[in-house]
Amino acid sequence: MAAGLLMLLAACATRPPAPGADPWRVFAPLLLNGVSVDTEWLLPPAPVAGLVLLEHGFGRSCANLRGTASRLMQQGLMVLCLDADMAGGRPALARALAAAIAGGLRAPDGRALSQAVVVGGHSAGAVFAAYTGAALAVRAPDRLAGALLLDPVATPGLAAALQAIAGDGRRPVLAVLAEPGRCNLHNNALPALRALPQAFIGLRLPGATHLDVEGADTTALAVAACGQGAPQAANVAALRRIAAAWALDLAQGRPPQPEAGGLPLR
Repeated sequence: MAAGLLMLLAACATRPPAPGADPWRVFAPLLLNGVSVDTEWLLPPAPVAGLVLLEHGFGRSCANLRGTASRLMQQGLMVLCLDADMAGGRPALARALAAAIAGGLRAPDGRALSQAVVVGGHSAGAVFAAYTGAALAVRAPDRLAGALLLDPVATPGLAAALQAIAGDGRRPVLAVLAEPGRCNLHNNALPALRALPQAFIGLRLPGATHLDVEGADTTALAVAACGQGAPQAANVAALRRIAAAWALDLAQGRPPQPEAGGLPLR
C-alpha cells in the first residue's frame, strides 16, 4: 500500500517551469559525485543571515516548496533545493552535498555561502537533510547550525543521523509535524525525534496536513493521495511563520523558542 501511494505521489509531482520574473530565484546545475543535479536557489540581497537547505519530499520537486522557500528568503536567508529523487533520503547524495559545502561551494552568482548552514526538508527530504547534516557534523562541524524538519517520514537511518546532528545537545533539532496520516506514515518519525537530547524542540499543529508546507504549490492528486484534505491558508501561514522564525534563530545562533499554537512532541 505504501509503495502504491509513493508511486502516485511521484506521478503527480509538479516540475519547475522556466525561470520567470522573480529576480531572486536561480536555476543552476550542481555537479555532485560526477553527476549533474538540477538545483533551485533563492538568493536574497546581502547581507545574508544564513544558508538553508530546504529539500522536497519523495515524488515532489522544488517547485512544490516555492512558497515556503520565499517565506524563508524574506528573513534574509539563502535557500537551496536539489531537484532530485528523494527515495530513501539519498544518503550518498547527501554526503556529496555536504562535501561540496564544506569544500567551498559558492552560490550561482559567485557569492560565498554563509558560514551558518541549516539543514531542512519536508517528508523524505527531511531525511535527506538529516543525512546532509550528519555528514556536515563530521566535515565542517562549526558550520552546522541545526536541523529544521517539516513533517519528516523516517527511514532506518534517520535516528542515527539526527543524533549526529544534535551531538551532545549543542545543536538544535526542530520539527513540525502534521496530523498522522498516510503520507507521513502516521508520524513514524516520532521515535527518532523523541530519542534526541534536550536540543530537540518539536510540535504538532492541530488540523495540519502533510501538504501544508506545499500550500498552493501542491497538486490535487497529491491531496487525494494523502487523504487529509487540501492545505488550509491559516495552517500554511502558521507553518511558514514557525519555519521562518526557527530557521533564522538557527542561522543566527539564538536558542529557538517553543511556538504557541502547537502540541509539544515531548
